[in-house]
Amino acid sequence: MLSTKHRWGAALLAGCACAPLWAADRDWLTIEGDYLIGASVVSGNGHVGDAPSRFDFKPMWAFQLGPFRVSRSRASSLMQAGREQLETGVSADFGIFDDWRASASLRVDNGRSSSDDPHFAGLPSVPSTLRWRISTGSAIGERWSWSSSYDRDFLGRNGGGRLSAGLNYRLPMTEKNYWDFGVGSTWGDRTYLQTNYGISKETSARSGRPAYLLGGGWENVRASAQYTHVLSDNWVLFGGLDLSRMVSAPASSPLVGRKMTHSISAGIAFRGKR
Repeated sequence: MLSTKHRWGAALLAGCACAPLWAADRDWLTIEGDYLIGASVVSGNGHVGDAPSRFDFKPMWAFQLGPFRVSRSRASSLMQAGREQLETGVSADFGIFDDWRASASLRVDNGRSSSDDPHFAGLPSVPSTLRWRISTGSAIGERWSWSSSYDRDFLGRNGGGRLSAGLNYRLPMTEKNYWDFGVGSTWGDRTYLQTNYGISKETSARSGRPAYLLGGGWENVRASAQYTHVLSDNWVLFGGLDLSRMVSAPASSPLVGRKMTHSISAGIAFRGKR
């Protein structure tokens, strides 16, 4: 059974998702759909564990029908290259003021296995779960924008909640290509940080590893530079660099193999209409 707070989260997500339909003045089945398929090559590493950097081939896809969207990775932003950033996962987006956007989404959190890395020896696995998220943001002039979001474990698997905020600057090079530069930070509650970076007293007693207990606090600060080039109405090239630096108590966790991480990506995508 879902707790009261998770039922409220589900109700809020459902209300946000249905809001565009209540306001629609035509049958939503008549709305045209957009789609995108593509792939990227990514080289990067993570904070938790000590696995070396590696190259991964990542397919991406997105489909949108009216305000509703199902997407993976960066696909949703590439569907509307040159416009606002959109949610990934299963989401709904709607306008509440002229330059203010809000959205609600569901996203899969894959968790981690205790066998993934020697850092996790003797520790329980972190189960996969589903997270609901609400986001909002607005333009600040022609090139600046801000965004914030709150997401929480929907299935009650000790995923906790986290709050993120960021500032973005768009630098157009021509009418068809531009750079996005961003900075941001994430704050996590006690449950989220303890599950991902802590060692409980019970686990310490079983494994012999020293306990590491965390309260709520800041998790990381981030910076990114993303490039987008619209080749035609259908084809888009993209690439970028993401940097993340652990801060506060999570940075000192015995599970953190590196405080600074990076991710470099490049790819191509095709977009069209159904």
